[in-house]
Formats: sequence, structure tokens, C-alpha cells
Amino acid sequence: MNSMERIFTTISGSEPDEVPTMSILYDLHPIYQVIGYPKKTDADLINSRYGQFFLKKFGMSKIGNLIAKKSVKNTARLGVEAAVELGFDAAWSILGLAFSHFPDEDTIMDDWGSYNDIIFDSHGNATYYWRKPMIKSPEDYENWEFFPDEEKSAKQAYKFYKKLVSDFGKNICIFGDVYGGLFQTMFTSMGLEKIAYYMRKKPDFIKDFVKRLESFSIETIMAMMDAGVKVIMKGDDMSFKSGPQINPKLLDKFWGPSYTKLCEAIHERGGLAILHSCGDNTKLFDLFIKWGFDGAHAFEPTSNVDIFKEKEKHGNNLTIIGNLDVDYTLTERSKPEEVIEETKKLIKHIAPGGRFILAPTHSHPEIDIEKEKIMINAVQKYGKYPINL
Repeated sequence: MNSMERIFTTISGSEPDEVPTMSILYDLHPIYQVIGYPKKTDADLINSRYGQFFLKKFGMSKIGNLIAKKSVKNTARLGVEAAVELGFDAAWSILGLAFSHFPDEDTIMDDWGSYNDIIFDSHGNATYYWRKPMIKSPEDYENWEFFPDEEKSAKQAYKFYKKLVSDFGKNICIFGDVYGGLFQTMFTSMGLEKIAYYMRKKPDFIKDFVKRLESFSIETIMAMMDAGVKVIMKGDDMSFKSGPQINPKLLDKFWGPSYTKLCEAIHERGGLAILHSCGDNTKLFDLFIKWGFDGAHAFEPTSNVDIFKEKEKHGNNLTIIGNLDVDYTLTERSKPEEVIEETKKLIKHIAPGGRFILAPTHSHPEIDIEKEKIMINAVQKYGKYPINL
């Protein structure tokens, strides 16, 4: 089987030839461990004589846009390139088009309505950290001038993924995504307290915001599929490590109909719909299935979710993607034998019957690629069907 066949076979509920693997790499340092390091980091560029000149003359907007555009395309493309070289069957590519404004030299704005700190990881690569919401009322929402243009975003997504599929689509199954989860985006733009308040006081306002995100998502998803992407993996964190951020009934009431439409649109095109959602989603998996998702990632091992119970309860209806630990196992601190044992444990208990894709739980700058190589080698050695461990 090739990678695409392996992914579609396991998600259909059948056993492929071996356990499929998915890469989630959107931090540049682990990517550079695979494809090679650039001569200059983002921090080098900012702190250089020319960088400081441009910063003083034009402000952060000019140089920030240069870095942001480069980083957005790099993280969405180079992660796939690295995944191909490592031998993964699939790779999640997230195109973050909504980060295009710089109110000051310390701030990058999410055009959906939040301010974020510009930071550099310990290796000099630019990233961001959420600071505060900017849409705190229906009036703020009506007056917000920066919402992404969905038609323009769809054209950008089509162009980007057409090239990505052309370059790598024969060697790996691309899981496409344009940043903008229906719940998480509202959480960062409004804050959880305001969402809770307006769900009760002005529910039509919340519904209108969700519909805007739904329309944007469907438009960009269709563009990705027009470009040749077969699998959509929407990123949308809905839970803490201890459980859902809001009552599941309210999540279903306000966000469920839109996610159902997204899944239906993907399925009508013959594609697969996957949801990435961190935290403990034990109380939400039934909703994910109800909405029409074919699979879910990440089954975060440091949360309260029990992946082995979920295999028993939902394994026939929802493909499990994950849940190799990134807090310890895939870092320099772990031992090679620990990576092998954790990989074997997941294969033994989750892989039988299909509907399992082994993957790291998440991405961060301190991922040790040598440990991911050990994981891949362990899958190739122990993950042949029928599973016999």
C-alpha cells in the first residue's frame, strides 16, 4: 500500500498492511533537524544592523510582515517536507493566514480578534503567545475591521496547497488546514467569560460569529480540496486537561450544526474529516462522531483521557490519532528503549482492527527528531498487520 491507501484503509475501519503514522511538525527547530538549518534565524534578522534599520525606519509592520509571511509558509510546507524525509504516511499542514497586522513591535494580531506577544523560541525562531481578546461585546464585533477575507484566503489556500500536493502528494497524505477553529478562535478573540455571558444574554451574537467562522472554513476547505487535498484536519481545542471548557450540551447547540455542515461538505467531495483537539475530550467524543468526524487527534496522554477505554468505546466509529507523548518521550530526556516500549504499547492495544494512526500528540520547539526516527522504525518493525505483540 502507498501512504494514501494506508490512511484511507485504516479510517474506513479495515486493517492496512501496517500501522499508519502522521507527523505534526510546525515548530521550525525540529524541522531544521531534518532538512538543515538556515544561515540566519528570525532573531538574527531582527537584531541585525539592517533589521534594526528597517525596524526604526518603517516600524514592526514592515519587517514583521516579512517574517510572518515566511514563517507561515515555512511551517506549513517545511513540516511536510521533513515528514516525507522521515518516512511518515501523513503530515498535518496548517496555513495560518490570519496573522498579518502588527500594532506595535511586541504584538502580532490574529485578524479574528486577539493580540499576541511576539516571542522567539530558544533557537531564535519567531512565534507568538496569546495575550488578550479584543472582541468583548457585540459592538466590538460589528466594528472590527480586520476579519479575514474568505475569498482572498481561499485563493491563497488553493495556490499554496496546489503546489504542496504537486511537490509531495505522491509520497505522503497531506492533512490540510487553514487556521480558524470554530470554537478556539472565538475563545481567543472573546475570552471564555464573554462567550458564556453572551450565550445566555445574546445568543444570536454568538451564533452569528460561529456562522462567520463556518463560512470561512467551508470556503477555504473547498479550496484545499480543489487543490487536491483529500483529508482535512481542523484544529480546534475545546477542552482543558481535566475536561471540556464549556458544557457539552452548549457546545453541541452553538457549534455542532456548523461542524456538521463542515463534515458533510468534506464527505460530499469524497474526503475525510479529522478534528485535532487537545485536552481531555472524553465527554465530547460522542459529539465528534455525531457531527460526522472520521477521526480525532490528539488523545493527550498528560490529560485525563484514557485512550485504551476510548478504543473500546469509540474505536469502531472514530479513528484514533495520537497519542505518543511529547512532554518527555519525544524529547532528548527520554531513552530510546522508552520510545520503543511506548510505541509498542499503543500498537498492541489500539491498532488491532484498524482505525488507528500513530502520531505525536503535538509539536513544540524541543521535539527530538532522533526520537521520532526511533518511533518510525519501531512502527515499521512491530506495526505489521496482523498485529502480533
